Amino acid sequence: MATLTDTMRPALSNPTPLISTQRDFDALCDHLREAPVVAFDTEFVSERYFRPKLCLMQFATPEQAAVVDPLAVPDLSAWWRIMVESDNPVIVHGGREEIRFCLRYAGAAPRNLVDVQIAEGLLTRTFPASYKNLVQRVLGKVVHCTETRTDWEYRPLSTAQAEYALEDVQFLPTVWEKQSAQLARLGRIDWAAAEFRRLIADVAAETDREGWRRLPQANRFSQRELAVARELWNWREHYAQLIDRPSRVAFRDDLMTEVVRRRPRTVRDLNSTRGLQRRDYQRVAEEIVEAVRRGLETAEDALPPRHSVGKTTQHDDVLTKLTSLVLADRCAELNIALSLVGTTADVQDFVHWHVTERRKPPAPELMQGWRAIVCGELLHDILDGRIRFRVHNPQSANPLHYEHADGSP
Repeated sequence: MATLTDTMRPALSNPTPLISTQRDFDALCDHLREAPVVAFDTEFVSERYFRPKLCLMQFATPEQAAVVDPLAVPDLSAWWRIMVESDNPVIVHGGREEIRFCLRYAGAAPRNLVDVQIAEGLLTRTFPASYKNLVQRVLGKVVHCTETRTDWEYRPLSTAQAEYALEDVQFLPTVWEKQSAQLARLGRIDWAAAEFRRLIADVAAETDREGWRRLPQANRFSQRELAVARELWNWREHYAQLIDRPSRVAFRDDLMTEVVRRRPRTVRDLNSTRGLQRRDYQRVAEEIVEAVRRGLETAEDALPPRHSVGKTTQHDDVLTKLTSLVLADRCAELNIALSLVGTTADVQDFVHWHVTERRKPPAPELMQGWRAIVCGELLHDILDGRIRFRVHNPQSANPLHYEHADGSP
């Protein structure tokens, strides 16, 4: 029986097809709709626009590979329907932007997305792995990254650019074939599926997050200042979209923080802030002052609450360091990427939940799903004193040895 590796070689040795007509794109989508798997990647420009501008789409199946010029094809909806309706896997690498494009143009999340970067983190200690390193490890092939500084909006595209773009997808079906087999052998295929769903949910939730809380020094803002920050943030999002520029280019974060602090009530007050005399800022000075006014006039019961800077106590800090050490050793033992399992903040949340909150619901991230299987019982036993550990082999990737405190096996 032929594998993906066998069937892909002839198709990908052909010259790179660049699709730039609606007819050819629709024909490609007819093929993609029936393909057992579809590898998908995009090239885009994000530094000049409010939302990244889609400039190139790359596809690969076991039988065919193609590059699509979305600036020339007027209707791309056939592909977005496939992405949200098909049960067959759509394979990506580091696919946050592909998910964002799908949410924007299809109005729905991908139905069956596979991210080989996440899969790699469940099979090795590397996350996030670059495409070049991932292909080298899994397939032993060399990928040439020669167009990383390309302006993908510029036309016409060269043959070298199209070939580079296609290289970003041509190995993905075979990579996933090998990864999925390895995940199945280790009993981790469900872990991967859960993590793919989590990635999609995280991206979908981005628009609901209170971005103004991430402004410089926002953790020191009073409730009133938070209300001003919220109004300024919302104004900036509207203004940036209107002029189609990145939000932080339309109005810098540091200047927004300074305006929150100063609370200018007139344009004259606003202009006393260094950096706000630029002509483009002066054109919207009245709008900025009006946003500040709305924040200052927010009713007391509508003021945003202040969030705790951190839950950790002094003893939590020591226990977080201890628990992080154990978690790192456990990940090395299972050959899983620590950075995928959890961050320092995740460990802090777990320690605080275990020690201070005495395991009251809801459980922290480290105690949910496959992460609880990886580290839950061990971390509980360590913090409860039921297990002790020592350095067993300093030369080992996981040098710690664990023993029950009562001497039992």
